[in-house]
Amino acid sequence: MPHIIEIGPDNFSVYAEEILEIENASFPSPWSINAFKAETEKHISHLWVLISETTVSGYICFWLLETEIQLINLAVHPKKRGIRLGQFLLTRMIEKGVSERIKNVWLEVRPSNCGARNLYKKMGFHEAGIRPKYYSESNEDAILMSLALSSSERL
Repeated sequence: MPHIIEIGPDNFSVYAEEILEIENASFPSPWSINAFKAETEKHISHLWVLISETTVSGYICFWLLETEIQLINLAVHPKKRGIRLGQFLLTRMIEKGVSERIKNVWLEVRPSNCGARNLYKKMGFHEAGIRPKYYSESNEDAILMSLALSSSERL
């Protein structure tokens, strides 16, 4: 059974290499190791690694704000895709949001990232807008997606 470990400044170095390996294999403009380290030092930020079969198989980074969650980064190791590990991470994040009485989850995703878009739609996210030229290295737009966690926020 996969499990999640919260990463902070004290245990970051233990998982940094595996996180960076997944990041580099997953994105055209990957985060640096310093970007991940910086997230572990923000009080609003949560970086979780997913351990399955004794290795880091994925991670999720999100900001837990007063009334919303902002999903910052999510990736699953290429060799571990297709077995619902991304869904597992998102579900745990959503459960955290519900327990904290969060109203909405927001994220940005590349239009070209069909796998991620399909996962988010499967999890109940809907498209809420476009952020023009959001990805600076390619000038690609971002699709803004949201998920209402409280019944009063659902459209």
